[in-house]
Amino acid sequence: MKNILITISLMAAFFLFACGESSSGQSSTNEDGIVTSRIINENNTYAISHYEEAGLKKPKSIQADAIDKKTGEPITPNAQEIHVGFFKSSMGPKDIELRIYTNHQDALDYGVPPAKKTISAAVEAGGAVKGAGTFAKSSYGAYVVSGNTIILCQVQIEVCDELSESLK
Repeated sequence: MKNILITISLMAAFFLFACGESSSGQSSTNEDGIVTSRIINENNTYAISHYEEAGLKKPKSIQADAIDKKTGEPITPNAQEIHVGFFKSSMGPKDIELRIYTNHQDALDYGVPPAKKTISAAVEAGGAVKGAGTFAKSSYGAYVVSGNTIILCQVQIEVCDELSESLK
């Protein structure tokens, strides 16, 4: 019982901290009440260099105009740049994907739908032979729209929050 109370207290503290740091307060939660998205820094415009200065490590550029082979539609429509790297958060090193758009409105209009799709998609991970120790997991559990950028963060939104707080 004591462990449950401690866990609930810590989760409440994380939630209050995360919400308190948001500059707009626009957040979305999943069916379990876990925050999965947030919109902040509406008036800011960022480049990859801002995220590197904030602590993004080893960013690698990937194709921004990739097409879905099944549908023929763009995977990240109107994205100007996409970078993947990692960030040393208080929860350890976590994967980050940045999708950079021309402006905040483009990030909302064109970036949010694919970000929602990305965090809801399950990927196979585990054993070498399909079915032998495999399990479904979501690589990116949350995203933040920060200015002109969609930040996809591994597992939970607090990773995105920590990176966003480090932006200058």
